[in-house]
Amino acid sequence: MLNRRNFLKTGLLAAAFPVCRTSADTDELPHWPLPNLKALFPEIIKLESVELLKTQGELMLVVRANGQLGITQCNDRMHHLTSLLKGLVLPHFAGKDARDLPQLVDNAYRLNSNYKYAGMPLWNCIGSVEIAVWDVLGKILQQPVYQLLGKPVRSEYPVYISDFNREGNPEKIADQLLEKLTVTGANGVKIKVGGRMVNTPENAAQTRKYIPMLRKVLGNEIIMYADANGSYTPREGIETGKLLEDNGVAIFEEPCNFEDEEGMKTVTKALSKIMLAGGEQDSSLYRFRRLARENVYDLLQPDMYYNGGILRTLQVAEIAKKYGAVGIAPHTPKADPLIAPFWQVAALIPNLYGLQEFVYNPTEKKPTWHTDIRLTNGKMTIPDRAGLGINYDASIWQSAERIV
Repeated sequence: MLNRRNFLKTGLLAAAFPVCRTSADTDELPHWPLPNLKALFPEIIKLESVELLKTQGELMLVVRANGQLGITQCNDRMHHLTSLLKGLVLPHFAGKDARDLPQLVDNAYRLNSNYKYAGMPLWNCIGSVEIAVWDVLGKILQQPVYQLLGKPVRSEYPVYISDFNREGNPEKIADQLLEKLTVTGANGVKIKVGGRMVNTPENAAQTRKYIPMLRKVLGNEIIMYADANGSYTPREGIETGKLLEDNGVAIFEEPCNFEDEEGMKTVTKALSKIMLAGGEQDSSLYRFRRLARENVYDLLQPDMYYNGGILRTLQVAEIAKKYGAVGIAPHTPKADPLIAPFWQVAALIPNLYGLQEFVYNPTEKKPTWHTDIRLTNGKMTIPDRAGLGINYDASIWQSAERIV
């Protein structure tokens, strides 16, 4: 049987991204080539304010500079992180020169012993500010953020439709997914297996019934991915992985607890026809290097916010290239403004792999206070609007509540 990694790295992929396993593995981490922001912006760009606001039921990180607002919606974790954002992160950005953004990010991690808080909570806060600052820089220059960071390699990407239902009626879930595929034109789905960090007998029975049924309902042409959210022991992960392989599932995400690298390696080694993916929970670039170098995962999935923003995601793409991962598919399950920083990364990196995530809910009322986010024939067009590519109704700031 073919070794999975050898198989995945044949042809054009191998030619474009050769595996490099030499003594240089002990070198410094690879970096995305940084733009010369002071050449792009000859004058100082003072970050006049950096605030966390609440409007339309959402937390928004908003920076002001040169008469422009840089904005990102915050993810659901930020509700629990406001004291950390206020006390440890904002002082490293407010009043500073936005052209020093890479150094400001480093300072927010390194200075005042902030690194002692390292992990998702700290990097989620830093990443939210970093993303908002990129938005304001793009708006000042009247260019998409990706134009500031490199040469775009794509203007659109294909998506899969996510389903988060673990315990519903399998027949009903399968029929609903088929309907969503028909409406959106997408050619893939990602479904949940296991019970999310647990695998009860009921969870296991559901998975055994659901997978072959879904393949039968969707047909053989639809691409299928599966996410376990760390539900399995290594033995269970192998058993479920073989079931997925038998039903033509292409990617198996986080079979084991994300902290159990050895267990995950065991699963990865045992499965030869399916790609193993993970990294959503991770926020250490050194850990991403180890995950790639040690064959823990075939595909890296940094979260745009948990991992600290746009530049650090681009750096994970460089790590994947150097240390032998097939590519990256950043974690971005939303169909709201949280997708905007992903657009910038997707435009730039050559090793973006596979279909990318999109959540489609036909019964959800579309918001009118920001740019509509929609698919065309199963593909997402990367907007060429200034900044992150999301425009907001100016009236939402009049009633916004200042949180930090």
